[in-house]
Amino acid sequence: MRAGKLKGMLVVVLMIILTGCGLLTPGNDGDTPPPSTAALDEEGYGEVKLAAVISGDIIPSPAGVAVNSAGQVYISDDVRQRLFVFSATDLNTPVGEIGEEGSGLGQFVHPREIVIDQEDNLYVIDDGNSRIQKLSPTGEPLAVFGRRQEFSAYFSLEDGYDEPLSALGVDEEGNVYVGISGAHYDISAHAVMKFSPSGEKIWTIESTLEGQIDLWPFAWPGALVLDPNKTLYLAHGANGVGKIMVLPQRDGRPTEEGAYDFGRMGKGPSELMHTPAGIALTAAGDILIADTYNNRLQLFEPAGTAIAMYRLQGLDTVEFDRPGAISIAPDGSVFVVDEGNKRVLKLQLIPPAKPAGPVDCG
Repeated sequence: MRAGKLKGMLVVVLMIILTGCGLLTPGNDGDTPPPSTAALDEEGYGEVKLAAVISGDIIPSPAGVAVNSAGQVYISDDVRQRLFVFSATDLNTPVGEIGEEGSGLGQFVHPREIVIDQEDNLYVIDDGNSRIQKLSPTGEPLAVFGRRQEFSAYFSLEDGYDEPLSALGVDEEGNVYVGISGAHYDISAHAVMKFSPSGEKIWTIESTLEGQIDLWPFAWPGALVLDPNKTLYLAHGANGVGKIMVLPQRDGRPTEEGAYDFGRMGKGPSELMHTPAGIALTAAGDILIADTYNNRLQLFEPAGTAIAMYRLQGLDTVEFDRPGAISIAPDGSVFVVDEGNKRVLKLQLIPPAKPAGPVDCG
């Protein structure tokens, strides 16, 4: 009997070793498959699956895209001056339209980036009207942030430049963050403004590369996003340079303590060109960037370590042509405005397999 018990215990120990402690994990019945992964190719590109293409006369010039908690897709069109709503189950035909051309509430002139808050309200850069509009999920006007006078210092009317609003973000409290691009890379002031949920301006940080720098050098902010800690991730660059600035906030204001940036100029892995025009955070907190002028997407860890690059090579569609605004759906699929090709793509980006580490039975 003792020999039999000892033999049985040895078998159990051997099974635990071979299964990587799986028998010690509560609820592990073997029915849940591991997440799908794919090896990177020799250049560092990951596998992409194309789920849908939204294009045609309905959206001749898509500019912004956002997905709400129910999977509904909102696309702004710069030519048709409105938003189009697509259901989560059918991306072939819009199920609704929001707005029209004009300067009244709920109307747009060159609507661009779209952001959605935790209540599924919409925030839209209404660039031609120099404002941010907040709308309900069905399009009723709720609030306005900023006005033409507030942004006119960044105009250059002799150059015909009076639409400087270039990036948009909203934090979990409903504060609104606006990126503002000056007319000229080196001598113009570029800025980020923060507005309270009631529309009051809280702060402005500016950077003039040949002059005043309030906090951190940046130019032409092309996209921004905030994490749950209100840390600001800002895509900036010009004259070939593209970087991601990471700017923490303390007591609701940006601080240089803990700030950093990443991204070198170039075409190789982890390198960025010119001004990235899209940025989003994954559910895991990684940073997905539209490397617009390298015609690809790149995925980074929060510290700036490159994870993978993605392009459309090998798919039954043409390659990216200046990918821009990005939105990640609740199911993890990625919607990206492929600006040069006048379309919006729904993609599944397959993560790279991580190297196996030591078994941890703790």
